[in-house]
Amino acid sequence: MAGSCAVIGGGILGSAIAFELQGSGVETVLVERDMEAQGASAFSFASLSAFGEPQRDVYLLKAQGMIGWRQWTKSFGDALGVRWDGEIRWAENAEAAKQLDAQIEGALSRGYPVQRMSRTAIIQRLPAVQPGEVSAASYASADGQADPVRTMKVLRSAFLKQGGKLLVGKATLILTEDKVAVGVGEDRIDPERVVVAAGAETAALLDRFGWDTPMDPSPGLLVVTSPVQPTLVGAVYVFPEQGPGVHLRQLPDGRLLIGEESQEQVAKEPTMDHAERLLHQAVLSIPALRGADIDHFTVEWRPMPRDGMPIVGPLPGLGAVYVVTAHSGVTIAPALGRLVAQEIAGREQAPLLEAFRPGRFGAHQAEADMDIEEIFTAPPESFLG
Repeated sequence: MAGSCAVIGGGILGSAIAFELQGSGVETVLVERDMEAQGASAFSFASLSAFGEPQRDVYLLKAQGMIGWRQWTKSFGDALGVRWDGEIRWAENAEAAKQLDAQIEGALSRGYPVQRMSRTAIIQRLPAVQPGEVSAASYASADGQADPVRTMKVLRSAFLKQGGKLLVGKATLILTEDKVAVGVGEDRIDPERVVVAAGAETAALLDRFGWDTPMDPSPGLLVVTSPVQPTLVGAVYVFPEQGPGVHLRQLPDGRLLIGEESQEQVAKEPTMDHAERLLHQAVLSIPALRGADIDHFTVEWRPMPRDGMPIVGPLPGLGAVYVVTAHSGVTIAPALGRLVAQEIAGREQAPLLEAFRPGRFGAHQAEADMDIEEIFTAPPESFLG
């Protein structure tokens, strides 16, 4: 059993892991560069869903994550800011309808709580919308929407109340003969294990140890509007006859979050003009949004392992370092927090994590997508040294 552990990265995954580790009796230090939430966790669409996930192991992890969110809600109540308002998708063009039909069939075969919808049923549930010709539509009643910033604050507070420690500042990893130490400013800690959960910066950190983390840069664009009257319930995905698809949800304060296509979409045009096009596209299907203005948009670098699956487990040849990085980190955070803590605390290995081990990758990986590199400069130097 690991008696002490440092968790590098205070996003939703790092916060969940630190909270669960401390609760499991492992003396834990959470290292974060800033007290304010940053990165992909803070600027996330934050849909809680396993619908449409094609990979079986990832689907099971997401399903466990959704169960974990309901357990967190029972423990922490309304402080998390979670809503279980479901998700509606509809497709107006043939290609998107074909894909959505396949996703519905796959979800139904797994027993996922989803049903087909008619255009009339969509309008009954969302009176403010005016879809075009609906070729396929779905309603996932058990899906939810999280508030990652509020959740991270709640988890961090609970972690500290359990006796955990927080260090704020630039962190570096120091490899010695038999272990890995962590330096934070003038402080140095010597834990038995180090969990690296630094999101998109994980690759830059582990590269210093000669480990080529197979992750591609994946910038995501999220548009935030000015507040409007209550218009939407739950998450909404629209794949129109023409123009880009959009996904959107309304926050409690009336602001809208709008993204392009799916949450995996790479932002290839991070401009205000494109943000305005996405808002215009949303207005075509939801005329009630016509009065909304764009407050701002964000472009955040998301952790995107090259094969689309999380990377979870000790590094081959460097077992003192346990890496955790994944897309859809908000959905799977409760499950990964519990399972990673279970493994590090020494109780038992988690079979659900076996498909995600770092050892599945070879030592050398292909170069990142050059199309992305032509549009974006490389992410800033890692705060982790």
